[in-house]
Amino acid sequence: MRLVKISVPAGWGAKVLNTAFSAGVANLSVFHQTEHYANGNTEIRDVLDIQTSTPKAKEFVDKLLAEEYYDAERITFNIRQPRSLVSKMGIRERTAPLVEPATDLFEELWQFNHVTYGLVGRNFIAAGLLAHGLIEGKTLFTIGGLLFLPILPMVMAISYGITGRQWKLMAQGFKAFAVSTLVLLLGGVLVAILSQPPIRFGDLGSPGSGIVISVAVGVAAALAAVDDAGRRELIGLAAASQIALIPVWLGIIVIFGLPADLSSRDVQLRILSFVANLTVLIVTVMAVQYATSVVGQIRHVKC
Repeated sequence: MRLVKISVPAGWGAKVLNTAFSAGVANLSVFHQTEHYANGNTEIRDVLDIQTSTPKAKEFVDKLLAEEYYDAERITFNIRQPRSLVSKMGIRERTAPLVEPATDLFEELWQFNHVTYGLVGRNFIAAGLLAHGLIEGKTLFTIGGLLFLPILPMVMAISYGITGRQWKLMAQGFKAFAVSTLVLLLGGVLVAILSQPPIRFGDLGSPGSGIVISVAVGVAAALAAVDDAGRRELIGLAAASQIALIPVWLGIIVIFGLPADLSSRDVQLRILSFVANLTVLIVTVMAVQYATSVVGQIRHVKC
């Protein structure tokens, strides 16, 4: 369910009204409001209020962004998700969960990919838990570390940025991912300095199985991201397990050195596996984003 509120210059309300009806919206409210600015100016604007299902909201937003009259400087809209919406629309129709509006995912990914001390702190704590789990062979610590990692939104930001031609979002996703990878590596180094060799956990999986898992995780993650129903949090655990373990492991062997049963070729293979899993995950998420049409007309939204 979605509540959509659109503010346009006075006289433009009829245009948006026609767009909404062409998108299948059954009814909406139109009113006028006075907007006040800090410099003392005022402006009368038309405001339209829509209460509808998630798929209808997506269709409307896509049509609005594609209209010739759409101007990001003069039209603003916000989309909210209510806990409940009781109206004359049938319950089956108004609770339809797929597919969410393109702008919802777009802004969610931007919010998750700001490089802040919170992001760095979470990654550093996760790196410490992962490194301790790898060194001591304690699976629960490893799982605990993976739960902290916000890797999946970074991958999805890169994918969505490419599919939607939002290059700033793509670059922000790469930036957040690069910072996170560096923090994971440094976390592995620090914990290794404070610990004693050897590494008791060495089963990081084969490249082939990792790629298969990455495809499955990519499909599940992309589908969950566009669906109002269900919980998507634990999918990030599987995504992180394919990507985050290797930087931490590399940080540890910088201090401990290579285990006796491994060679420099094994290190190269694991680095290649890291790159391959990341690439496969990005491409898989992109494919699902295209298939579900969640990209919509997002290229028209200004960053």
